[in-house]
Amino acid sequence: MSSQISLSSPPPTSETDPRIWAVLAVAVGTQTAGSFVSQGIYILVPFWREAFGVSLASASLAVTVMNGVQIATMFMLGRAIDIHGERRIVGIAMLGMAIAMACAAAFADSLPALLVCIAFLGGTYAAVQPGGTRAIMRWFPPAKRGIATGFRQAAVPFGTMIAAALLPFMAVRYGWHAAAWLCAGVSIVGAALFWGLYREGGDLAAKTERPLSLGKLVRIVGQDRSFWPVLRLGIAMSAFQFTLTAHAIGFMADGLGLGLFAASSMFAATQLAGIPGRILLPWLSDRFRPGLRGQSFGLVSVIAAGAATILALLPIGTPPLVILPVLVILGIFGIGWFPLYLLQIAESAPKGSIASTIAFASTICLAVMAIGPYIFGLLVDSFGYGAAWSVLILPVVVTALPLAISLRPSRTQISSS
Repeated sequence: MSSQISLSSPPPTSETDPRIWAVLAVAVGTQTAGSFVSQGIYILVPFWREAFGVSLASASLAVTVMNGVQIATMFMLGRAIDIHGERRIVGIAMLGMAIAMACAAAFADSLPALLVCIAFLGGTYAAVQPGGTRAIMRWFPPAKRGIATGFRQAAVPFGTMIAAALLPFMAVRYGWHAAAWLCAGVSIVGAALFWGLYREGGDLAAKTERPLSLGKLVRIVGQDRSFWPVLRLGIAMSAFQFTLTAHAIGFMADGLGLGLFAASSMFAATQLAGIPGRILLPWLSDRFRPGLRGQSFGLVSVIAAGAATILALLPIGTPPLVILPVLVILGIFGIGWFPLYLLQIAESAPKGSIASTIAFASTICLAVMAIGPYIFGLLVDSFGYGAAWSVLILPVVVTALPLAISLRPSRTQISSS
């Protein structure tokens, strides 16, 4: 690949032009770096608990602060991307993440000081998702957007997996400061990759149209009859996936009698299955159900809900060999759904407000991700796992079935096909 992706002409309309795959490689690399750093915050919580001598709840405030500031800044950064372009904003954001982790490594000698650094990290990471998705939308023809978005979104669990392998080793052997310096270095690499190799697409409308205000944006995207049903299902699936991530190990350890070690090991299979799931599902949708991505999203969500229902109904003492296939299905469909949702939302966006639309939808989903695990835990404590699983699964079924049985493509799908 050349030193930069040349855009002396508009983005290719040919599906075989190799430049689109160079763009995808840059987007995947940047997302992997961003996920390594942001998900590394989750991984480093136990080390901060020990280093600062605080409770687990107090150390976990790092995650809460990161997600809270991300929610607060995402729409603003989405508008900035629509105005100034993804290359500039994402590059600066990744550099900001590096500065945040470098400051944590060099100056954070107490939990409050650490939280200030993590807040800055969350505020800058908020640019990575809308910026990368906008790049895919502006470079890839509609028939290739599914597979491109799938590969890019697979970088999220991939980056998390690398962080889980490297950061604990660094923290145990050299201290958490070394792990933070590693995060800073990875973020600099991501910034250099996107700033140095990526160039803006040549979509004239996307370059010249002024991003819409939030109120006008909501009114316009709402005219697409599929937007609100897809967004509602995305909200339900966000709560579903992240609540499952937070509580599946505890449920299998206690409710199925596996013990923590076995439950953790088996749940790793769910996360691993999510990586090919995020690539395979959008590819299958584009290949065999063109123009019906919303319906594919509904079908995938129904399957995920069905697998969760089976898991919830398994009796204590169920053999691991019976549980494992259920977890693999949950991984493929319960994690692999996101590219279908993200691309459907992006294709509903006005040309000049792609990143703003993604940021608007992502902000709502992030809020649900934050409160879903807490509500599930309250229900388990008060009424048991049966009630908690029902409250988690039922919204997915109710919002997914209308999409799954719909047969007509949406207005945006017709226009983009």
